[in-house]
Amino acid sequence: MSQATIRVVTDPKEFEALAPVWNSLLENCHDESSMYLSLEWLATWWRYFGEGKRLNLLLFERDGQTIGIVPLIKNEYRIGPFKLDALESITWTSCNYVGLVLPEHRDEITAALLGYLRENLHGVSLILRLSLIPEDSQFLSALKKNMAPLVKSLVFQERVRTLAPYIDLPSSWEGYSASLGRRRRKVLGKALRHLEREKRMVEFRQYTADSLDEGLNRFFDLHQERWHMVGLRGSFPESKDREFHREVARKFLNRNWLHLSSLTIDGEVASALFACIFNQKFYAITEARNIRYARYSVGHLHGIQVIKDAIDRRLSEFDFLQGDEPYKFYWTKSARRYMRVTIIRRGFLPALRLQLLRAFLRLWDVRQYSLREIWAILSIRRRERRELKKMGLAGKLDKLRKS
Repeated sequence: MSQATIRVVTDPKEFEALAPVWNSLLENCHDESSMYLSLEWLATWWRYFGEGKRLNLLLFERDGQTIGIVPLIKNEYRIGPFKLDALESITWTSCNYVGLVLPEHRDEITAALLGYLRENLHGVSLILRLSLIPEDSQFLSALKKNMAPLVKSLVFQERVRTLAPYIDLPSSWEGYSASLGRRRRKVLGKALRHLEREKRMVEFRQYTADSLDEGLNRFFDLHQERWHMVGLRGSFPESKDREFHREVARKFLNRNWLHLSSLTIDGEVASALFACIFNQKFYAITEARNIRYARYSVGHLHGIQVIKDAIDRRLSEFDFLQGDEPYKFYWTKSARRYMRVTIIRRGFLPALRLQLLRAFLRLWDVRQYSLREIWAILSIRRRERRELKKMGLAGKLDKLRKS
């Protein structure tokens, strides 16, 4: 039997032409795929944000058939005279399963990928850096296993990047509600009674094709208003950020993947959620809250409706995606680790080189923010840390990151 070979696609014109084979792989990769590996997400992201980067799609082929795709880009990081090139996943988004790989070919493809890296990673000028890989990824396990024959050529480092809370959804809302505990149910009940006493009209709404633009406009405005008030630019600071999400939303809607919903109070949007339903899992991508309604715990009330809807749909999991913000742990105590993998060529003092690479990339990240934004981020993180301590979770989450 022939071995897998790699064909590298660098021409953007070929990207969307891969749709038939891409969609077939996406459908057959089962739990090792997400909407972030769909052509709808990746090809759209490339058109909006690919400028200055180089496409590097790895197509794994055997006997004339494509058995896997690992979509990468070459990204340049520069600080003054210092420069670093990195092979990375196309978008830095949550739940990165790295590539579309048929389960029966996983070992073969990871071995071929590592062989490709051995030939193409050059000293300190090019590295592989992959972030936000779920710790239970079978691709990650195969990658580590197939590193053994190459330890004299490559250095593999795996570190915890962040946590991602999730809910294993039960068969009924009653069963889930009971798991929250008496104190949590009391808080939610109090929020509902507060609205009832003031005779407020509360409505949960899911947007459809006819109302999509209206829903997105409200969602964008609410999100930006909230983050501007704390000194941050938010997720949609430029028109192209909004247009990217508009196009993705339409494409997801056509595939029955989109969940865009809001909670309104007396007709005004108090909470909104941009999410996706994919492979029987609910992915909460980005939320927005109207701080004028904070006293009503609108985020919690919206959460009730969304989780109820997910249970009614018989979904298997509600994934809050990356980040250990306290509000996510109101709903669950379960979290999986998201890993960062770095692979470099073995050479002089590899451990020191990895430390210097991390320091360089951390400095590059920091330079993308203003001093005001850095201070706002630090303030938010300190406040979240205090809240996690009050919840008795700070130490437990620290142990999870280190385990």
